Amino acid sequence: RAAFAAAFSIDFLCEAYNDSQFSSKQTEIYNKVVSLADWLLTQQYTANPAKKAYGGFKSNETSTYYYAVDAARVIPSLIKAYKLTGTVGYLNAAKLAGNTFLYNMQHPPTPTIHDKYYGGFARAVTDADAWLPHMDIENLYALIGLKMLVTEDAANATLYNSMMSDAVGFLRSG
Repeated sequence: RAAFAAAFSIDFLCEAYNDSQFSSKQTEIYNKVVSLADWLLTQQYTANPAKKAYGGFKSNETSTYYYAVDAARVIPSLIKAYKLTGTVGYLNAAKLAGNTFLYNMQHPPTPTIHDKYYGGFARAVTDADAWLPHMDIENLYALIGLKMLVTEDAANATLYNSMMSDAVGFLRSG
C-alpha cells in the first residue's frame, strides 16, 4: 500500500460518491474513503516536530522516505475526504503536510542546496533527515494542493501563496 495510490483512490471515490449512478453504493464508497483517509493518517510522520520529515507521508508502509510528491498528491485527497466526511483530522493532516513538510522540502538545510534549488521541492527526506535534493517535475502536484489550502487554511494563505510563487519562479527558469 502506498500513499500516492491511496490518494488517487480517494479522488476517484469522491467523484463516484457524488455521481447519481452510484447512489445505491454511497455508504460503501463513504466507508472506503474513510478507511483510506484514516490509513493515510497512519503514514504521516508526526513523531518528532524537529525532524524535516514532520508532516510528510511515507512512500509506502515499510519506507523510511518521505517524498514531496506524495505529500503534494495526498493534500488534495485529504481535503476532499474532509469535505465529504467533515473529519477535521483530515484537514489538519493536509495543512501539516503543506505548511510544514512541503515548506521544509522547499527550504533544505544545506546552504549550497538551498541556494541552488530555492523554490523547487527537494525529492525526499528520511526520518533521519537524510536528503534527496534532486527535483522532480511531479512536484507540480504541489500547486494544486497549496491552492486548495489557500481556501481551506486562510490563516496560512500568505505562506501558501509565497510557496506557490517560489515554485512557479523556480520551474519557469528550471
